[in-house]
Amino acid sequence: MSSPDGAAQLFETTGKARRLELFSKPGTLRGRFQRGIYWNVVSAILNNGANFVTNIAIANLLGREIFGEYGMIQSTLMTFVGIAQAAGGITATKYVAEFRSSNKERAGRVLGLCSATTFATGAFATVLILLSAPWLASTTLKASSLTRPLEIASAVVFFTVVNAYQMGALAGLESYRGSALANGLQGPIQLGICSLSAWWWGLQGATLGLLVTAALRWLILRLVLKREAHRQGIFLGFTGLWQERSILFRFALPAALGGLSAGPAIWLGNTFLVRQPAGYSQLALFSAALNLKSVVMFLPLLLNNVGMSLLNNQRGENNEQRYRKVFWTNMFLTVGTALLGAGFIGIFGRHLLRLYGKTFPEGQHILFLLLLVAVIEAVGLAFYQVIQSREKMWLSVGLISLPRDILFVLLSYWLVPLNGALGLSIAYAVAWLVYVIVAIAIVVSLGLTLRGVEPLRQAPQLAGVLGGDSEL
Repeated sequence: MSSPDGAAQLFETTGKARRLELFSKPGTLRGRFQRGIYWNVVSAILNNGANFVTNIAIANLLGREIFGEYGMIQSTLMTFVGIAQAAGGITATKYVAEFRSSNKERAGRVLGLCSATTFATGAFATVLILLSAPWLASTTLKASSLTRPLEIASAVVFFTVVNAYQMGALAGLESYRGSALANGLQGPIQLGICSLSAWWWGLQGATLGLLVTAALRWLILRLVLKREAHRQGIFLGFTGLWQERSILFRFALPAALGGLSAGPAIWLGNTFLVRQPAGYSQLALFSAALNLKSVVMFLPLLLNNVGMSLLNNQRGENNEQRYRKVFWTNMFLTVGTALLGAGFIGIFGRHLLRLYGKTFPEGQHILFLLLLVAVIEAVGLAFYQVIQSREKMWLSVGLISLPRDILFVLLSYWLVPLNGALGLSIAYAVAWLVYVIVAIAIVVSLGLTLRGVEPLRQAPQLAGVLGGDSEL
């Protein structure tokens, strides 16, 4: 017969085992949130870590002025990516997550629709940038020497567009482990190839490294996506795509229009900067600060990635209570991690900027402002999930995306000649603040408030996302 102490120990052990079993259950929201966060952290550390270290290496190899040119090439490529991806990533995440449990055949058609769309738009954008590279370099960027690097890197647009769809599809399938595998394989390859090619061939080598690593990532993601979709009984199909035309017109098209304004707006702001005296040197400071901001955003973005998949899955199951709980859990975690990351980078910012070169700490004031933007952006992205999940995309274009981007361009045009990179940072901050205010107003009008929900059961439940025995 066991002693009272032994019985208590057995009870405690059994309770821990029960909590561990609940954690591992795939059907619980908390278990899915935990697994999604874990694998997204792994994925983001491998991917963002590789990008961060690669940019530091290239900055030191090329020098401040040429690193500014490299940053402008990346900005140009991402502008075309933003236009060409036609919202393939978020469309795949939303509708695959919504239909993968209730309608596998339709989920397969969504995969086929997004695959065909991004392949076509990515190829078109690549040809467009290849043909327009001489004009872009000599006329718009005022640096004809950038023609060949732009031509080399043009195919990066195609692979990046298709990769965005594949990553979005994996998120919709909640296959975050597959994303981590792809990033884990791609990260070290990117660091090695980009650094060595920049060392051997300068700016052209750095852009060639971007192309090679983007292509390798496409291949890895393609294999992972095909395997995971088949495992869940979903098969990519190209027949009957016209049945899903409502998705194109109701969600993908307005979402793509949002990207259509965002990419060119950022590119125009950078163009205003490089056309100023010592403009590429100023852009180098801004690019370094922006790179550190992306480090702050990696946890909030991955939380939103997990949250978006879960949010749309609950919408597909018509479970409003769990929908609200997922939203508020994601909100508190997203903003909390953004604040922690911004605080850490802010404390060590001067030392981190020095990693790019001895003159980069001059941009510390730019970094502080962009860290504030990171926190504002995290709030906006969390609220924007509701707008996406409820398919209010045309409303989003008219009231959120276009006003933000137009305001950013106007402020950049006014402030950059007066304040250089700092003026560009101020424009970012004001534009994102307006974005957040409008997004919150729309979400409140949709009725998503704390009323009727126990959001994380206040503070204790926030910690409960990482442990405990309730469902969420």
